[in-house]
Amino acid sequence: MRVKDFIREDLDPKGPEVTIGDYTTTHFFMCGSAIKTAEKHADKPGMEQLVRLQDMIYKLEKAVMDAGESTDEAEDLALDLHDEIMDQAEKIGIEDEVSDYQEMHRDSIIKGDPEPGFGRVDVNENLRAWFGKGKKGGAGGGGWDRYNTKGERIGKCGDSKPGEGKPKCLSKSRAASLRAKGGKAAIAAAVNKKRRNDPNKNRRGKAKNVSNTTRKSK
Repeated sequence: MRVKDFIREDLDPKGPEVTIGDYTTTHFFMCGSAIKTAEKHADKPGMEQLVRLQDMIYKLEKAVMDAGESTDEAEDLALDLHDEIMDQAEKIGIEDEVSDYQEMHRDSIIKGDPEPGFGRVDVNENLRAWFGKGKKGGAGGGGWDRYNTKGERIGKCGDSKPGEGKPKCLSKSRAASLRAKGGKAAIAAAVNKKRRNDPNKNRRGKAKNVSNTTRKSK
């Protein structure tokens, strides 16, 4: 996928956005912390340029998330955008605040860790529909679905059975993307990677993101 495809205008914003100066964001739904920062420092000189740059990297992250993997070109662009973002944040005097979350978005694109989309705020508005048994969401009557180490769909996310290993939940679109790349084997690889990197199904506390991408990092 080419860079211009990554940063193309999205005509269907997915969640809460902010307006700074003459610019209204389209992809700030990818980062709740960026929304708070923009609202907190909205009147500071240079904020419009900062949110424009941040919006570009969040567009890039969304495209990588949808594609299921990054590319060398996307990774190079992420590094360049990150440097520009931090330079602009330093001019405004909020570099420490911005770096707390911006480095994670950079790493999600170039390393897949945390997984692209980790900071989304729009998902919380539809958790019941996505993870439940409503009419919206993934296959099998709505919601995200649970897969086993054979790449088979075995039920709804959150409905694991006693003795079952660490669950791997996928949306309908993400499962379809993996299936198109390598059939059930690609989904099975993602499940096995999840269980290797985060084996304790009863772990409490902060979620541990494990990328679906199974290619070796550079």
